[in-house]
Amino acid sequence: MPKTFLRKVASLELEEQILNAGAAVALVGVFFPWVGGEWLGGETVAYPGFRFYTSFLGIAVFFLELFVLLITIIPLTGGPALVRRHNRNAARLLATSQATILILASLSVLTKTTLEFARMELRFGIYVSLIGSLVALLYSFLRYQDQKRREVQDLFQHPEEALLIPSRPLPPQSSVQIAIPTEPPPPPEAPQPEEHRTHPRL
Repeated sequence: MPKTFLRKVASLELEEQILNAGAAVALVGVFFPWVGGEWLGGETVAYPGFRFYTSFLGIAVFFLELFVLLITIIPLTGGPALVRRHNRNAARLLATSQATILILASLSVLTKTTLEFARMELRFGIYVSLIGSLVALLYSFLRYQDQKRREVQDLFQHPEEALLIPSRPLPPQSSVQIAIPTEPPPPPEAPQPEEHRTHPRL
């Protein structure tokens, strides 16, 4: 079963693989420390995305990135499609853009916190989530643009348009007569000059 699933994942398009990898990285980054340092009372602390002032933002980022992953994972495991195929790219673009905005908002809040408490500092977890979410957002946008481009091409190359243009059937190959150029006939010969006899005078 795991080998079959990995084979299906490897058969996805490269953009699809990078998109889901970015979402997975952003999701895992929520579990790593986002902020840490020496808190009040001299206690050393490290808070992941689920805790501290940005706990609700971290939880929202987790579920948004999980939603992006489940759009791809559930159909690969034989389950029903979570989102219709036509709306899949739009849903992923919306989810990744919201996750990126929330991570940037968390980064702003935590940066302000580190300015107020000099011994607190940002940790690598929030940067991991931000980079993964940006990658997922970029490739979601590329997939969405590619879908729109294909829809426009299908609109101008609709198969029903071919029915509006009458087409004449070609004659069978055996009935096609090919005119072979022939040489022009030779010009007629010039008439021989008549002979005039002279009669003696009497």
